[in-house]
Amino acid sequence: MIKSAIFEPNLLSMYPKSILLLIITFLCTLTVSAQYTEKINTNRPGTSQGAFSVGNNVLQLEGGFGFGKEKHKLLNTKTNVFKLDYSVRYGLLIEQLELRLNGTFRADGVKQTIGGNEEKIKRSNFEVNTIGAKYLIYDPYKRPKKDSTNYDELKSWKERYRFKWKSLIPAVSAYVGANFVSKDNPFTAPNDDTFSPKIVLMTQNNWTTSMNGNWVLVTNLIVDKVTTDDPIIGWIITSTHTINEKWAAFGEYQGQKSDFYSDNILRLGGAYLYNKDLQLDANIAFNFKDTPSIFTFSFGASYRFDWHTKDEIIEQPGLEGGIKEGEKKENENEGENEEEEQDGFDELEEGEEIENDSLKLRKTPFVNDFEDDGFREAIENDLDQRRTEERLERERIENEKIAKKEDKKFRKEEARRLKREAKEARKAEKAEIQAEKEKQKMIDDIDAELDKMEKEQGVDQELQDIDKELQELEKMEKELDSDTQDKEEKKEEEKQKEEEDVDAEYEKYQKEQEKAKKEEEKRRRKEEKRRQKEEKKRKKEEQKRKNKEEKDNKTDDSDLDKELEKIDQ
Repeated sequence: MIKSAIFEPNLLSMYPKSILLLIITFLCTLTVSAQYTEKINTNRPGTSQGAFSVGNNVLQLEGGFGFGKEKHKLLNTKTNVFKLDYSVRYGLLIEQLELRLNGTFRADGVKQTIGGNEEKIKRSNFEVNTIGAKYLIYDPYKRPKKDSTNYDELKSWKERYRFKWKSLIPAVSAYVGANFVSKDNPFTAPNDDTFSPKIVLMTQNNWTTSMNGNWVLVTNLIVDKVTTDDPIIGWIITSTHTINEKWAAFGEYQGQKSDFYSDNILRLGGAYLYNKDLQLDANIAFNFKDTPSIFTFSFGASYRFDWHTKDEIIEQPGLEGGIKEGEKKENENEGENEEEEQDGFDELEEGEEIENDSLKLRKTPFVNDFEDDGFREAIENDLDQRRTEERLERERIENEKIAKKEDKKFRKEEARRLKREAKEARKAEKAEIQAEKEKQKMIDDIDAELDKMEKEQGVDQELQDIDKELQELEKMEKELDSDTQDKEEKKEEEKQKEEEDVDAEYEKYQKEQEKAKKEEEKRRRKEEKRRQKEEKKRKKEEQKRKNKEEKDNKTDDSDLDKELEKIDQ
């Protein structure tokens, strides 16, 4: 129903915030697929192209209009924008080929403040008009095999719903087109060529889940206006998710880089499938810079004229075995034969043998008439055995479904029974409580009557005497309690006093310890000073001794010199 959007960003010019948003958009992506589909397959509300075409002999019109505002911080301008987008798509000759004409008309009013004056400028023109052709190069969902049945998937729920790495292989298409713009266009680069080529490489992944709906991821790598002075390099990533049969949501990140204009734009929106040929959509778009900042709101529709006559079998994602078009009738006949055989099997009495589960007399169409009968019978026996296994597996699955339904019905009835029993139990409990209340009321009434009778007979005086005795006993108990409390208070005071004496003794002990500690410190310092004094004295005596020895040495030397002088004379 919904397709992906076109991205023309450049990672080299993206900020970290932009890359983060790109990753988030990649995880939240969604889109819809296939060649010819039963429901409309449109590129809106995004701006990208899906890998699949609309289908042979199908004409599809897509369009919408939007309103927005742009603010340029450096130029100090504010612009009110109106846009009209349109696209015409037609599937020609074969399923893989599509012709496409698309364009955008824009009209805006620019308010620019220069000094104290405000100028208003109105502009309108086509931003671009492009005509081209798209061709599906590779389709991973349409590769038929001779036997596409996966028996493991029939037997195992885990095998059926496990992640398949082959689903990461995308469908690939290529688009080649030509841009046509008018001269002196205010929305294109100065001296832009009126004719320029455009090339787009498209990939598309389809993921189908049993619980979370369909997810589709589309990427477009774009090289635009390569022959002009301002070529454009960019890409678009679009993701679509089908919420239910009518509603779908999408997210798209587009970026582009050129000398004339570079930007990164994020689009978010959704679509509603009115019927199989009409879709309505809406989206918002904004960017992450202020030269200029962009915010637009758009809504539109897509409608197709379906003249498709020849259906082509497209495998469901995950069952890439495919079915050959020539084998379709054969499989239908085999299904009819299996139903007939099933009827015959049900009519057989218990104990009868089933010789064959298929029509052995009918020869298999792909077996050559010149082959020997033994080879033919071996092939037919193998086919019969496989068909029997498939039929038995289908019966088992059907029986499991019936058993689940019966179990669900039983649990529902059991829940109703429990609810009914609980309701009856609550009702019985209420009745029992009511009976208990009535019984208590009767007892109270009887007690009141007895009290009245006792009062009349003079029994009240005895009760009053008993009450007085009770009051005296309570008074005595209070006195005993007060005496006991006084004793406990005295004990508490004595205990507290003892604790205070212990505290005083402890403080005294601490003071004695501190005094002993101070005296020890004083003695230690005195010993240290005495030691230092003796050390200084020792050093002084040693120095004197050294000086004396040096003096004696000098005297000896002088005497020796004198003796030598005498000898010389």
